[in-house]
Amino acid sequence: MLKPHTKRNIFILLSIICVISIIFIESSLPQEHKKTQQFTIQLNTNKILDNQYLFLIGLSSAVYLIIIFLGLFSLIKFIIYNFKKPLFVFPKQNKSLPLSQVSASQLIFLILFIILFFYLIQWLIIFFKLKINLIGFNLSANFLVETIAILLLIKYLTTGYLNFKLSIANVTNATRKYLIILPVIIGTVLINNFVLEKIGIEISVNPAIELFLKIKSLLWLSVLTFQIVILGPIAEELFFRGFIYKLLRKRCGFLVSAAASSVLFAALHRSNEDILPISVLAIALCYVYEKTNDITSPILLHVIHNSLSVSFLLLFKILA
Repeated sequence: MLKPHTKRNIFILLSIICVISIIFIESSLPQEHKKTQQFTIQLNTNKILDNQYLFLIGLSSAVYLIIIFLGLFSLIKFIIYNFKKPLFVFPKQNKSLPLSQVSASQLIFLILFIILFFYLIQWLIIFFKLKINLIGFNLSANFLVETIAILLLIKYLTTGYLNFKLSIANVTNATRKYLIILPVIIGTVLINNFVLEKIGIEISVNPAIELFLKIKSLLWLSVLTFQIVILGPIAEELFFRGFIYKLLRKRCGFLVSAAASSVLFAALHRSNEDILPISVLAIALCYVYEKTNDITSPILLHVIHNSLSVSFLLLFKILA
């Protein structure tokens, strides 16, 4: 009978092997399947000047400006209201992570193994030049990975610990919190791009955004939209806030736990231009989760953020 610390070490070792294998498979893909040049997309001037599209542009611009204005107002109100209050004082946590070290390491291994499995299938498809739609396969594989990850996380963490509370009040509160965060995210996007330009680092596009703008099929576009708006936020919040953040929080303070889990979250999005904004968003999601002790709140906030991003990308795609 293996001792608990031995089981933990075995799962950690297997997880490291999975990560190394994923990196090796991705680096060994044929050159034509790698990004070799900066992705660009241009707007169609004729569409922009068309009266039908002018109305759409005007309406969308007005909506976005109103949202940004409400965000600035909400942020200023938040700063004034909390000016003399300690920002990082949280309610007492009555629920700790319901996982032993063995279970936690096992959960990480299972999720990494699932990702590795689909990476291996993709590599085999490309290596043997099988006539399979890679976009369709990748979207289907990602759908399955996120769905299985959600089921595993719910099974291991339990619904009682996660404390789901979907209600109109929660949606309203999440919207208010997002309005506070939005101006900060926009500001970090500008700062991030300025710094990258000054130090000579090429700004890359998030792979999901690039795929969204390139994809032609309405079916696969709908699948991708569902993943970005619904499935992705649920899976990411359960894993990064409900699991990774709480795992770190057992031993570290809020700032260390939030910063570490958020940097990991941003790094896995694989986009230079999004590292700072995504990290800031992730820290805010940790803060909301810490304050509410309810995983529904960061999920809803994440859904709102991605929905707004998709609406902007959809407008851009229409005008391209």
